[in-house]
Amino acid sequence: MGYRNTNFIYGHSNKFYKKAVNEGLMQVTIQGRNGKKVSMPDNSEVVEFINCSYLGLDLHPDIIKSSKSLNDTWGVNFCCARSRFSIEPLQRLEEELSILFGGRAITFPSVTTTNISVLPLIASGMLLNPQNPPKVRMIFDKFAHSSMQFLKPILATESQVSAIPHNDLNALREEVMMAKMKGEVAVYVADGVYSMGGLCPIQTILNMSNELDFYVYLDDAHGTSIFGEYGQGSVLSQLPYGIPENLFISFCLSKGFGCNGGGILVPSVTQESTIRTYGQIYAFSAALDFSVANACLSSIRLHKDGTVPMLQARLRQNVALYDRLMELTLPFSPIRMVTVGDEEKAIELCKQILSKGFFVSVVFFPIVPRNKAQLRVCIAANHTEEQIRGLVDALKSILPSSWLNQGEDRMCA
Repeated sequence: MGYRNTNFIYGHSNKFYKKAVNEGLMQVTIQGRNGKKVSMPDNSEVVEFINCSYLGLDLHPDIIKSSKSLNDTWGVNFCCARSRFSIEPLQRLEEELSILFGGRAITFPSVTTTNISVLPLIASGMLLNPQNPPKVRMIFDKFAHSSMQFLKPILATESQVSAIPHNDLNALREEVMMAKMKGEVAVYVADGVYSMGGLCPIQTILNMSNELDFYVYLDDAHGTSIFGEYGQGSVLSQLPYGIPENLFISFCLSKGFGCNGGGILVPSVTQESTIRTYGQIYAFSAALDFSVANACLSSIRLHKDGTVPMLQARLRQNVALYDRLMELTLPFSPIRMVTVGDEEKAIELCKQILSKGFFVSVVFFPIVPRNKAQLRVCIAANHTEEQIRGLVDALKSILPSSWLNQGEDRMCA
């Protein structure tokens, strides 16, 4: 069974990428920024709705100041595989994150490198039982993030790999039961908050995992910091006692957290040790640089001193405003999608929105299925009411009314 066909992807997407680049909608180099306004290559200024810093913490003065507070004796970075040396500021960061999240936290340069390091260890069974690794079946939600889907060919050398329709609980139950019949341990792979809109039914999934005795791996990159009293994320905010034994959570130190990097939260010290020893990126790559580690430590303080809950409330107000103006009734997410369908039409509509002073993302295959091109709007706490109203006015002026009131299923198509 094939899990990837790069030639097919290229053949069915390249002309749309070229058009989007030529129209100034992708691969754009901005010349500067002022809050949510950015300077385009022609020096025009537009309001961007593409930055995933949902709480605006990347511009918080305390985080900026901390990122500049390098210790001269440490230098900028210590370029050494972390299986040899780690560094005290990073160890301190991981301990603070472990306390904040209620598990054992390990940081990586990004969420993508986190997934690259951890998912193969799960597929091998080593992270589930290093003394007696079981046979594993990795069950992917159809819309699980590309950084995880990309690993399917590698995971298939270690385990069975299958996929189910998005949020299809009946299909998940069937796959888990099939795994049990074949003596396999099932692991469900999904997102907490999906990058193209929509949410995982987390509590239902976790209840099912306890009922049927399977593991869950959730990428909570888009949920980190924007959910929970202390920014624990969309998954942990629904769990009263920290991370259970059958759950793995990848978290993000950029996006809502406001800095850079990613990481994994695991339930046990044994699993932590396995990742630090055999995780691909951990074993063969360097740590976060010192400016990022310092910035992250500052962000943790903001998570604990009441700043993050205040920004969460502001973000929810902005999303509620957008939803009300667009006549949407959806669960909270900072990501809103407008399904267009035809790729050429989506690019043209995105260009028209840009001409009105607003930059949103146009997305098409392979990011979403063919003929399901969409416009992606990322709403942040530091958007002003005027900016949100301006975007909605721009959308309503160019989109047919039938496209404006879209339910979650269509938005996630």
